[in-house]
Amino acid sequence: MMKGAYKLPARIWMLLLFCVGATFWCSGCHQGRTQYPAYALKSNSLDDWQSYGGTWDVSNGVVHNHSDERGAKLLAGSSQWTDYRLQADVRFDGDHGDMGVILRSSREEEGVDAYDGYYVGLRTTDGTLIIGRSDYGWMEARPIPMPGGVHADTWYRLIVIAEGCKIGATSENLTTGAKIGLVFSEQQCRTSGRIGLRSLATGGSWRNIEVAPSSAQDFEQLATYAAGVEKPEFPKREADYNSFFRFSAPHDIASRDAGSQTMQTLPQPRISDLQQMSRDTPTHAMVRGVVTITSPQLYIQDATGGVRVEDSAGLAANVGDTVEVSGYVKPTLYSAIFKDDTVRLLWSGTPVPPISVTPIQAASGSYDARFIEVQGHLSNVVTDAAGHVELEIREDSQSFKAILKNAPKRYLRELQPGSYLRLRGVCVLDRQYTQATTAFALLLRSEDDVQVLAGPPWWTPFHVILLFAGLLVLALLIQVIYFRIQRWKTLAITQERERLAHDIHDTMAQSFAGVGYQIQGIRSSIVQGTHNGPNEVADKLDVAYQLVRRCHEEASRTVAMFGVSLEGSGGLVDELENTVVRIAGEQVKAVVAIEGTPQPLSLRLTKALLHIGQEAITNSLRHGAPTQIRIVLGFERNELYLTIADDGCGFEEARVKPHLGMQGMRQKTREIGGQLVIASNVGSGTQATVRVPLQQERPAVRTRLLRAITKMFSRRIVKQHP
Repeated sequence: MMKGAYKLPARIWMLLLFCVGATFWCSGCHQGRTQYPAYALKSNSLDDWQSYGGTWDVSNGVVHNHSDERGAKLLAGSSQWTDYRLQADVRFDGDHGDMGVILRSSREEEGVDAYDGYYVGLRTTDGTLIIGRSDYGWMEARPIPMPGGVHADTWYRLIVIAEGCKIGATSENLTTGAKIGLVFSEQQCRTSGRIGLRSLATGGSWRNIEVAPSSAQDFEQLATYAAGVEKPEFPKREADYNSFFRFSAPHDIASRDAGSQTMQTLPQPRISDLQQMSRDTPTHAMVRGVVTITSPQLYIQDATGGVRVEDSAGLAANVGDTVEVSGYVKPTLYSAIFKDDTVRLLWSGTPVPPISVTPIQAASGSYDARFIEVQGHLSNVVTDAAGHVELEIREDSQSFKAILKNAPKRYLRELQPGSYLRLRGVCVLDRQYTQATTAFALLLRSEDDVQVLAGPPWWTPFHVILLFAGLLVLALLIQVIYFRIQRWKTLAITQERERLAHDIHDTMAQSFAGVGYQIQGIRSSIVQGTHNGPNEVADKLDVAYQLVRRCHEEASRTVAMFGVSLEGSGGLVDELENTVVRIAGEQVKAVVAIEGTPQPLSLRLTKALLHIGQEAITNSLRHGAPTQIRIVLGFERNELYLTIADDGCGFEEARVKPHLGMQGMRQKTREIGGQLVIASNVGSGTQATVRVPLQQERPAVRTRLLRAITKMFSRRIVKQHP
């Protein structure tokens, strides 16, 4: 049973394997669409998240975005997630903008509406809970007012459940306990996608982020907080709903602060003037600038320079915000530091663009505490226990560091030493960061501040060694192939020599057997006195001479690789009959027969059968002293057979050693894929039968190759030794 199973056609095995693989794949797909891992963000790692804009970090399970840019997103999860429950607590850093969660998202890119999915969040400008659909454009349903409005520094809990084409959301003020709900359905909805966090024109924080499978019971319970299921008609244009809301503009806040007492009593120098103040006597001053980075320390800059602000803990400022700083100035070699300061948020804005400089210019100190952009080759990546990363960069014989806080492991795997990078960050020359090992350091805001311009060059020492090893292995392989070809060549020559030896033996042995038979007849007639005079002896000697001449001709033809041309099976049996007559004359009777339906035979097969039959006839006449030899060529359905039988004395097979002629018969039988059976008994003659299949399987590739090489070398040998 087992052997029969392995004989199944290859196509059936492939079909079975395909069906089994498809079954497991479909099972995995179904499982991926119906089951989700219980996920909760409680660690200090964002390895599973991917950012699109913004300045993100995580601390004690709280995710922060320190950027006021328009449409910062942070995505995680699987695109195969369908129905699930998403929960997150959100808190605004300022009284403007909106923030919330994304669900069923796909095709994400940088931009406020550059994704395909749904968004649920809170908006401070009108104090509402909003829900909408984004498909590289924004369509918003009717917002629901939040009791008491939406304010900064207050935690709100958002719970969103997606069940089929129905999406429900609730918002709860965790301070007052006020809670509202919103449920709507859409006919052509998105059915699956990732989860995410999003903010618009504000920074903020998210905590208690959890996602789990949803159920119809959970959705019905959430729907109790909503007045009913809405089927909203979305506005046709984004301007149709943007016109209802007015965002704070910089000049609005500036006008409210124009009469500030602090602004009237303290001087407002430019940031570049701080470095010129007295180093011995502390000077109290106030400046305004745009936030360039908030962590690990706060840096601001204006059109003239940058400054570091210490003691800024508790300030809810984001990158791009305009702030007012007042305090004591401590000038440094290239910039200044504010101490014992007071930081006041003026208004929100967009992050300042970086200044493109060379590493040599950055090391000069002219751009200390300023937001710059440089390029260089990555030499090494160092990570400490806290997850902070230091990128060692070298360019134009100048080395520097780029420091990144809480970089995801996924991001680190993408950075390979030798890559050519473009980096954006705040340039600092403080020993706290350079540690006196480099000229300057860059404080990076997020992994988005590092752009890979080109991968590492291929010609590294490791790759050179690998190439050398590959060439060495290739040389060894060529050497092995050369030795193997030489071995095949030697084997082919040996086999050809052996074949020629057998052919010469077959030809000359038959002829010399006939000569010996005639000489023995002459001797017997002379000894016994039975000859009829000199004429009879002369006739027999003439026959012997003819046999010797024919032996010479046959030997010449064999050495010259000329085979006997036989047409059909009749020519084969006729040639075998002529062999008997040529060797024994009229003293031995040859009986020939063809059984079955004759079929055309190839020259190779005919020649092999001729040599086998001639060798069998020669051995019979030489050792068996027969009076009759029967030659039968038979054809069956799938094979043919050749039988040479005599009525001689026979022999005992156990006592006869295989001689060169018999070995040649067996070798030629193997060459044509046949079987040779020799049966003999003392006093009952000898019978040799060879059976050959008519429909042989195609030889293996290696066999065909060996035969081709053998044939090639055989021809070369013949040309060299005609």
